[in-house]
Amino acid sequence: MSHHKKHHHEKQDDGGRKEEGEKPGSTPSAIHHPHSGSQGEGKVEVPAKEYEDLKTKVAELEGLRQKFLLAAADYENAKKRNARDKEDFIKFSQERILKDLLPVVDNFERAVSHANTASANASAYEDLRKNLTTVISGVERVQKQLTDILKMHGLKRIETVGQIFNPHFHEAVAHVPEEGKEDQIVDELEPGYTLHDRLLRAAKVRVRVSPQAKASASEEKQDEIT
Repeated sequence: MSHHKKHHHEKQDDGGRKEEGEKPGSTPSAIHHPHSGSQGEGKVEVPAKEYEDLKTKVAELEGLRQKFLLAAADYENAKKRNARDKEDFIKFSQERILKDLLPVVDNFERAVSHANTASANASAYEDLRKNLTTVISGVERVQKQLTDILKMHGLKRIETVGQIFNPHFHEAVAHVPEEGKEDQIVDELEPGYTLHDRLLRAAKVRVRVSPQAKASASEEKQDEIT
């Protein structure tokens, strides 16, 4: 028991010597936290230079915050502007080709108007025949005008008759058993087109096959059924 008390007194003596060796205000960066009554409000005291450095850093952070807010606002405005531009692009992307097609529409209207007027004024079969010939000629010219405009905008008709069947551009809807070059296209049922070398619609065609191959295929099918 006495040993414990002695040890306790030694600790107190050591603490007392440490407190006696300290000198108030010897460390410039010391921070004191005096409390004022029951309010619990703290007051921090720092050296003047450290205080000025803190003020400078706070000002820099505030400047960075303002820059960030401006950048965020600019980003949101740019997103809205890009969305409007994209919407306008989709809406008016066909403006050029449609503007080029307007003369074709005008010529069709003139041809139909001319045909109606000529038919109303025709007094004999010969007059009707001449008017029909004139209308057909006008429609052919308009068709060529339309084809030229579409070609100018990248539309190209796929070659078919006489060509070798290409599954990337042709769709075989029938096979013709006859002598001749096998897999050659003999007839076009519906034209196909590419747009700037990209397939827009495959051409529907009939393809030649050898009579022997056709017969062998029919026999194999019959064997499978039986």
